Amino acid sequence: MLFLIMLSPKIHPILLLLAILSIASNVCAQKQTAIEQLINAKTSRAKSLIYSNAKESARVADTVIQLSRKHNKPLNEATGWNVKGIIMSFIGTPDSALIYFEKTEQIGLRINDKLTIAKARQNKNLPLSKLGKYDQALQTCLEALKLYQEIDNKASQAGCLADIGNILIRSNKAKQAIAYLQDAIDIAEQINDESLKPNFYNSIAVAYLQTAQYALAKQTYQKALLLAEKFNRTNNQISILMNLGDLVWQSERDGKSSTAYYLKAEKLAIAYGDESKLSAIYQNLGNIESAGGNNQAAMTYAIKARDLAIKTRDLETQERIFNSLASYSSKANDFKQAYQAGQIRDSLYRILFDKRATENMNELQTRYQTEKKQHQIDLLNRQNQIQVLQLTQKNLLLGNNQLLLTKNELQLRNQNLSLAQQYRQLESNKLESKSRSQQLQILNTENKLQKLQLKERNIIIAVAVSVLILLILLGLLLYNRYKLKQQQKQNFLQQQAASAVISAETNERNRIANELHDGLGQLFSAVKLNLSGISEQLSFKDRQSEEVFYKTMDMVDESCKEVRVISHQMAPNVLLKSGLAAAVRDFISKIDDRRLKINLETVGLQQRLGQNIEAVLYRVIQESVNNVIKHSGATSLDIQLSKDEDSINAMIEDNGKGFDTSKLSQSNGIGLKNIKSRVDFLQGNVDFSSTPGQGTLIAIHIPI
Repeated sequence: MLFLIMLSPKIHPILLLLAILSIASNVCAQKQTAIEQLINAKTSRAKSLIYSNAKESARVADTVIQLSRKHNKPLNEATGWNVKGIIMSFIGTPDSALIYFEKTEQIGLRINDKLTIAKARQNKNLPLSKLGKYDQALQTCLEALKLYQEIDNKASQAGCLADIGNILIRSNKAKQAIAYLQDAIDIAEQINDESLKPNFYNSIAVAYLQTAQYALAKQTYQKALLLAEKFNRTNNQISILMNLGDLVWQSERDGKSSTAYYLKAEKLAIAYGDESKLSAIYQNLGNIESAGGNNQAAMTYAIKARDLAIKTRDLETQERIFNSLASYSSKANDFKQAYQAGQIRDSLYRILFDKRATENMNELQTRYQTEKKQHQIDLLNRQNQIQVLQLTQKNLLLGNNQLLLTKNELQLRNQNLSLAQQYRQLESNKLESKSRSQQLQILNTENKLQKLQLKERNIIIAVAVSVLILLILLGLLLYNRYKLKQQQKQNFLQQQAASAVISAETNERNRIANELHDGLGQLFSAVKLNLSGISEQLSFKDRQSEEVFYKTMDMVDESCKEVRVISHQMAPNVLLKSGLAAAVRDFISKIDDRRLKINLETVGLQQRLGQNIEAVLYRVIQESVNNVIKHSGATSLDIQLSKDEDSINAMIEDNGKGFDTSKLSQSNGIGLKNIKSRVDFLQGNVDFSSTPGQGTLIAIHIPI
């Protein structure tokens, strides 16, 4: 558009300005779309890495927050803070997690997004639980649950119910927790979302363990572990493996199996960076060492666990660790340290299980159950009102239908009267139609006679045309059959001629080879013998004459060898005795591999081919190799011979200088023409593939 405007000098300046603004706005819109796609992609990546790579997830979340602030994307910013809060809940400090969730909630309140507010409030429960504030954790979950119900978000409702169950488990109310967790699993089944189940199964299995239902707990843990591995939930795997270790230790006192589970969990926790769970793992390993009588190792694990729990401010784990430290110190007769650890343990216990907080939790649960029942009652009342309205609507529809029926009865009476009038009119029309029908019958009879005459004529014509077509088809069939016989006869003659030519060539080569070997070769041998006898009787005038004589003797010797090589190449005995593969291998073995490296590969040539086929292929390969040596300048040559049920194939490929195949027909050389003519004799195909500077490939296909 801008190009056309610039070409037109008469365009109004305002139109030019509008065009420029339009283009600029399009560019800005495209740029804005690209930024939105980038922010959304990074937001999705941060969420997907929460359970598998916490540190990378936090790094990507920081990028999302920066980009969202810069480009005014509050929802993405809220998600970034929420992700960081979840990660801090897993591997950081509870205080940091609460700060991030508070930022998430503030953004949700500012933009009035109920889902964001609910997520922030729900996620506060884990850091609050770690700080021992179970009543506040339960309060935030119940607030989130109400919001999820308002927006009808089933998956989030299930997650919230599971978190309530976890809070009750931490508060030593496992029996009550099972009901909430089962509700969460039922919702996951309803919406067919397996990704929710690893957390739910893990939590309900903990409740089964605390209520001494060991077999059910183990079965549920194993289901949870399979799903956590399926969805690559590293964080879930750590918790499940820890819980399996607890189960085996509590139910079977099998320290070896329990330790194996804890060590697997330790490896994943170190990779994931979850110091809170790592603290609990070391505390459990210490208990196993203590039970096995290794109090020193138990104390080492407990100190490591204590340092990590203090660092992460996990009061629940600290309480258990100081309880273990008190026991280990007592066994080591360090009563002062045991007393101090016991004091800290008691303080933590009072914080975790404060009576007022417990009462608040009971009150919150009672209020939630009451509101839940009231909600169900309201729902039933609304359903009853809807049913009453539906019944009223049906009654009105019935009354309306009765009025319509009365109206239809009146219309039917009017129609009956009009039908009677029409009947009388029809009677008079019948009389008129009878007379017309008689006339029509007469006309129909005449038409039938004409049609019969036309049909008879058409049948005669059709029979004549059919006979003519049959005669033409018969003639074509006879002609094609004659033509095929002639073609077969011509092909047979060509094959006989080709066989005769090849046989004659082979015989002539054998004759010339014998003449060279027995005639010229014998003469050269006699000359060499005579010259050797003369040399004993000659006395040379000088050193130069003697050197000339012996050089002549060498030339005669070389000539003998050359005649022998030529005779063997013209009629190789190996080809007659051992077949094509052996003959080709014998031929290339005589070529200096320092000048040309030749690789030969044969497939399916265990049985002999026809004499003509072997002779032609040997001459073609011989001619091709000679061409490579003379013209290509190649250093490497690959020859492949393969035979299948109905053909034999040969491929000759070099790395030489190549040539332009488009000029092949203009070439005066006889080498390639000889190759093509020999293959044509056997009704085969040959293809020359080459490019200047990139070598040459000769592909040959001969049917058997």
